[in-house]
Amino acid sequence: MDAVVMAGPSLLAPKISKRRIRAIERKRSIMRASVPAILAVLLLLSNDSATGAVTAPLSPLCGTRRRKRITPSLAARSVRGGGRLAAAAIDNAEGTPRHGKKGAVVTTAPLKPSSSATVDGLKNALASGLAAACSKAILQPFDTLKTVQQQTRSVGGERGLGLAEAVRKITAREGGVRNLYSGLVVSALGSMPSVGLYFGVYSYSKKKLIPFFREALGSGRDGTPVLSDTALRSIAIVCSAAVGNTIASSFRVPYEVVKQNIQTGKYSSTLGAVRSMYAGTGIRAFFPLGGVGVQMARDIPYAMFTLLAYEAIRDHWVSDNPGPLRDMAAGALSGGWGSFVTNPLDVIKTRLQTDGPGAGLYGGSIIKCAVATYEEGGPMTFLRGAAPRLMHKIPANGCFFVFYEFFRRMLRVEGAVAKGSDTKTR
Repeated sequence: MDAVVMAGPSLLAPKISKRRIRAIERKRSIMRASVPAILAVLLLLSNDSATGAVTAPLSPLCGTRRRKRITPSLAARSVRGGGRLAAAAIDNAEGTPRHGKKGAVVTTAPLKPSSSATVDGLKNALASGLAAACSKAILQPFDTLKTVQQQTRSVGGERGLGLAEAVRKITAREGGVRNLYSGLVVSALGSMPSVGLYFGVYSYSKKKLIPFFREALGSGRDGTPVLSDTALRSIAIVCSAAVGNTIASSFRVPYEVVKQNIQTGKYSSTLGAVRSMYAGTGIRAFFPLGGVGVQMARDIPYAMFTLLAYEAIRDHWVSDNPGPLRDMAAGALSGGWGSFVTNPLDVIKTRLQTDGPGAGLYGGSIIKCAVATYEEGGPMTFLRGAAPRLMHKIPANGCFFVFYEFFRRMLRVEGAVAKGSDTKTR
């Protein structure tokens, strides 16, 4: 009896033929292969501009929880017709799918740029702000030496303050060698929003202006192009740099004024400087006469020369074999060039911003300051502080652009050049 009961379930179960089993297995395999192909087609039709990412979970019939990467070969093995269409569409997409580890979710490249100009600008703003803080912390002593040299005025045709004399003057004050790092806090914290705003607006403007100029005056217009696309791209870079620095300069003046007054020894701390300056003339103490104008007069040309040189070096040299050393070299060369040609404007800026409250010696006039500086020692007076400025700006730009490109890759900014990648920032 027990034997009959034990055999009951198998005797009562319906018999399934081998042909039926093979038919069920074929349906399961078709369903497993169809899911990735359908998702791939939906991805291309929706043209997801946010991340371009898609995951392809397997059918529950597969018996595993792993996720597969959608590849042309996988789509080609899907349902007849549809799979080939999905594979062809993926093959025509820009870029190459990244190879992830087993079980990882891997992204596929969309047909169009994967981020908007606004998202690209915000990511560049964050990357540049973090890079500015890192580079400021490393090279603050050179900036302090430059400020002290430029602020010192010659009397009776005397020679200006030399580099060694500037070091002795700074370290002779109470605090010793630590005075070389005067203004570091306000410099690092103040540079983050201004540099972030500058590069954010620059990246946004460049992404908008390059296609606009190409359509209006270049290869995209009806008829003969007015200028080559390369020339139009350079114009777009210059215009974007000017727009970005025009907006950022007004935010940069207050922290520059506080930093330079600390560096020249007027105040011993950031908080003390802010309190004393505000108690004197209020908010106007942070915006001296001519301070904003001369800041823009220096920063806008500096940005034009520096970024135009950096983009050219990056396109023609760095992109061939990207890496930290090439990023550093490109940033150092472009920053040194921009710093040298704008040093006369930097001398005028420093003198106006440390002229003191009220009318001072120059009354906030850029022309009056330039004339007085020339009469003091001729053309060479405008090169004062050039040596420490270059000693600061060359490594500072080298460090900045290394950190900048590093944070851009971390944030997955579109067009960030990476080792082994064939994409370029445009």
